[in-house]
Amino acid sequence: MKNTILLVVVIFSLISSPAFSLTTDNAVNAMRKGDFKTAINELRVLVEKNDPNAQFLMGMLYDAGNGVPQDQSVAATWYRKAAEQNHTIAQLFLGVFYYNGIGVEKDYKEAVRWFQSPALKGNDQAQFYLGMMYASGHGLGKDDSAAIEWLAKAAVQKNTRAMGLLSTLLFSRNRDEKDLIDAYVWSHIAAKYDPVQAATTARFIIEKYCTEAQKKAGNLSIIEWENKWKTDSLHNRVNP
Repeated sequence: MKNTILLVVVIFSLISSPAFSLTTDNAVNAMRKGDFKTAINELRVLVEKNDPNAQFLMGMLYDAGNGVPQDQSVAATWYRKAAEQNHTIAQLFLGVFYYNGIGVEKDYKEAVRWFQSPALKGNDQAQFYLGMMYASGHGLGKDDSAAIEWLAKAAVQKNTRAMGLLSTLLFSRNRDEKDLIDAYVWSHIAAKYDPVQAATTARFIIEKYCTEAQKKAGNLSIIEWENKWKTDSLHNRVNP
């Protein structure tokens, strides 16, 4: 039930994007109203025309079991059809399916394959997964430097899971003062914005290794990041 609720939240955040305009408008509006029967009828016409947005949305309906029996193997099939047409979010979802073995056999190398394109396009979730996989060595050669690089890309986009893992890797590496201060920064921001990270980050341990001057530098950096995100958010509202 929890996964279904989360998926519904994701659906409504995604279908409000301009990427789902034009051909899928009628289906999207029906989904917003909870009229999944109408949505499916609209999407069936579009998927026959190989429309990637429609294929992706059809996948999400099967994924959540909205208007159709829940079947994640069928969902994976629709995600793949859209992903093969370079649909960024479909590629991300298909990667997650392969990473977790949802609807398909677990395959870390296939997960990496599908995460790469959205990660290169700036998708923070795909960047997080690649960073995590470099850190663990799943599907890729273990490479902490590459992990840190990808996790940093996701962290600056406010991905709190990436922040938590990034802080741990930086603290473990700790090759210089900057690593330690950055570990302090990301562990504290993660904890501030994510209750799960607040319970799991190593920020208290990291603090013990920081001097007062390093903590001060870290707190200034936290303020700078928060100000940047506020400015970016305002700019995006003014210039959508």
